[in-house]
Amino acid sequence: MGMETRLAPGSKRVDDGLARGDEACPECASPCLIEDSRRGDLVCTCCGAVIEGGTFDFSERRAFSEQEVEKRKHNGSPITALTDISWTNVLRATNKNASPALKRAARWNSCLSWEKKSLLLAVTEIKRVCSALAVPRIVAETAATYYRKIQRLNVFRGRSIHGFIGGCIYLACRTCHVPRSVDDIYKEMPGTADRDIRIGYSVLVAELKVRVPRLSAVSLLPRFSSLLNLRQDAHNLAERMLIAIEKRNNTTGKDPKGIVAAAVYTACKMTGEHASQKRVAAACGVTEVTIRSRLKDSNIATPEPF
Repeated sequence: MGMETRLAPGSKRVDDGLARGDEACPECASPCLIEDSRRGDLVCTCCGAVIEGGTFDFSERRAFSEQEVEKRKHNGSPITALTDISWTNVLRATNKNASPALKRAARWNSCLSWEKKSLLLAVTEIKRVCSALAVPRIVAETAATYYRKIQRLNVFRGRSIHGFIGGCIYLACRTCHVPRSVDDIYKEMPGTADRDIRIGYSVLVAELKVRVPRLSAVSLLPRFSSLLNLRQDAHNLAERMLIAIEKRNNTTGKDPKGIVAAAVYTACKMTGEHASQKRVAAACGVTEVTIRSRLKDSNIATPEPF
């Protein structure tokens, strides 16, 4: 009695003279051939030779109805808020078009409407500013979504479009928990006034009824710590101070950058690292008066215990 051949999972034996005719292994002339339905390979069980490889492609399931074809259809890149811009059809008037009406229609049809021009300008500027700020792509997509929503409400009259663009970027940073301030966005948009960005942000929050999460001072610490080249012990001490301050919930109405600057300055003094108020204030984007005002707050130098 010969040894029984064990088949691999998903395979079946090809009987001689039935499934594949009178086929045999060209290496050892054995009729014991198995077909792997997952890979589409025809393998000899005696010598292990692969006679046929990759006969079938099972990477996708077949569609047998019109509903399955529509469900499994995937053409082109995914549509996002940054790419889904509807363009108009353009009529080209050649010399053979003798009709003045057709030439006039072709000239007007080649122009974009005001809404699409505004959207194209906004999306281009959002991409540029978000790339300069080195923020994730989700921030740019969220900002473009906010701009589309506010554009439908017709609140642009008498206000700066670039201010709304900056407001959308700042609101997207806040909702996506990316620590960026209005001043950071204003630096990348020199042609826009800081006041216009703040007005646009206020209108966005009021009209879209967005619940903006509170900006945590702890999230700003790694950035300013890197700019000041702080030692690890000073960074850890400042982080514990900020956690203690936020637990006491006495940061309402205060700029998080000023709180971070005061905590960093205090931590540097306690750890013996040289960092003047002027240097800390310049790195955090605040004034020395703000640091001294935050230092007057009660228990700011009481860190959270380990």
